[in-house]
Amino acid sequence: MKAKTPSFIIDVELKGTNRDLLMIDAELEINRVIYNTSLGEYLKREKQMKRTKRYKKFVRISRAIKSQLAKNSNKEKMEYYRDERKNLSEEFKKLREEFGLTEYSMHEYIKEVRNHFHGKVNSIIAQKTATRAWHTFKKKLFGQAKKVIFVKRGEIDSFEGKNNDTGWRFKDGKVISNDTVFALKVKEMDMYLKEAFHLLNSQQIFQYKNKEEETVTDFYRVKYVRILKRVIRGIVRYYAQLVCTGYPPVKRDRKTGQGKYPLGKGPIGIDIGTSSIAVSSTTKVLLKNLAENIKKVEHVQRDIRLYNRKLDRSKRATNPQNFDEAGRIKKGKKQWEFSKNYKKLKSQLKELYRKLALYRKFSHQYEVNRMVMLGDTFYVEEMNFKALQKRAKKTEVSEKTGKYKKKKRFGKTIARRSPAAFVSILSKKVTALGGTFIKVKTSSFKASQYDHKADKCKKKELLERWHRFDDDTKVQRDLYSAFLLMNSDLLGIKSDRVSCLNKFEQFYKFHEEEIEKIENKQEVILNSGIKLKGKRPEECAA
Repeated sequence: MKAKTPSFIIDVELKGTNRDLLMIDAELEINRVIYNTSLGEYLKREKQMKRTKRYKKFVRISRAIKSQLAKNSNKEKMEYYRDERKNLSEEFKKLREEFGLTEYSMHEYIKEVRNHFHGKVNSIIAQKTATRAWHTFKKKLFGQAKKVIFVKRGEIDSFEGKNNDTGWRFKDGKVISNDTVFALKVKEMDMYLKEAFHLLNSQQIFQYKNKEEETVTDFYRVKYVRILKRVIRGIVRYYAQLVCTGYPPVKRDRKTGQGKYPLGKGPIGIDIGTSSIAVSSTTKVLLKNLAENIKKVEHVQRDIRLYNRKLDRSKRATNPQNFDEAGRIKKGKKQWEFSKNYKKLKSQLKELYRKLALYRKFSHQYEVNRMVMLGDTFYVEEMNFKALQKRAKKTEVSEKTGKYKKKKRFGKTIARRSPAAFVSILSKKVTALGGTFIKVKTSSFKASQYDHKADKCKKKELLERWHRFDDDTKVQRDLYSAFLLMNSDLLGIKSDRVSCLNKFEQFYKFHEEEIEKIENKQEVILNSGIKLKGKRPEECAA
């Protein structure tokens, strides 16, 4: 397995003749066929494997082991059944290998598909596309997805290689494929891109620490090239993403030449939720909503809601036979008809989603750039946002109403706010500037339960948004969690109580100033529990 190195991406638009750009379209279509063919072959092989007596026997044994592990409490028996499960897992692996249900088995199979297209696609790129199909199929194979989805004609939007030696490659400031040369559109005032290209061309040396905490020396270079097709305002444009080894260049002030956002000093605790973020540092505390710095975000979200309603009305008008009297979609196989207006609205909606993703990314970057100036050691709780998007499995009845509780969770909120993307941008920025980014385990740290004054943990309900101490002092729950994270021990396992006691008075002062500022500005911070005059309680919740 290859060692992971720090990486960053340079995204540049390609310049070329119409004929050259049509060549990219043709290559995208061939990669689509390779992808779909690989998926289809994987499904055939899986079907053949599941017909065998060995597979059926392994499934029965697996169910029996699972049942015994659920029933038994005897340690010796538990260990025995765990060992049996490991052995069975090895048997399953051998069976999959026999039927070619592996990543590299498909690399051999797609040679014929590539030859069918007279080798127009480079062998390395074809293998990477087959690997992409494997990652899709693997989710179904291991029960993470119910089915695989084939890509329709014209809907594949990217392909990439494995190295910068063959196929699509970057050389002398240009992207080359066979005999075709594509220039890159670089603006004269884009100092960031110019510095990035300088690092690549001069092959400057950098250092980083590997998993074993050893210092490794490497040089800036392009790992591989990814080609992207984007539809922007109805116009098709082609981009090259240069995946480079190293750290991204620091954005500098044009007048001084110094870094715009220098790294601060001191520890910072960050409590990130599905829609808001709480920050505690030695100089200030912050409580903000995610992805709300750019006002355009709100306008685009509103337009998306309106477009979705228009699409639903259009779909119902042209397909009344597919809906029952209550307006629900009928079960079973159906044929759908879509009007020209529906297709037009759908392309406009796609453009809105593109804008929303862009504005949200800008908003995250804006917050991150200002956050790195507060300190150099960041503590963030590990959060499985993907699990929070899923519907609840258990069917529960409400004690108050006697009705079934809704199973929906935080899917829409997470899609709208992208908290995981924020953490990813922050960690890369901090690491690139030479800071430390530590993810602490939520289960062991218990930042939302610990009381540093009483030195004990007390479980809170999700609705409890304020932490009350025994002396009746109260602090906002998320800000207090951030404070506890800021005062983490060196290993990031728990809060250092002595440090908490020493710094709490200063934190409480900052806390009161931040709450007062929010109340004065009438800012609605989602799920914060801060009541504002003239605002209904539901307006202060997600």
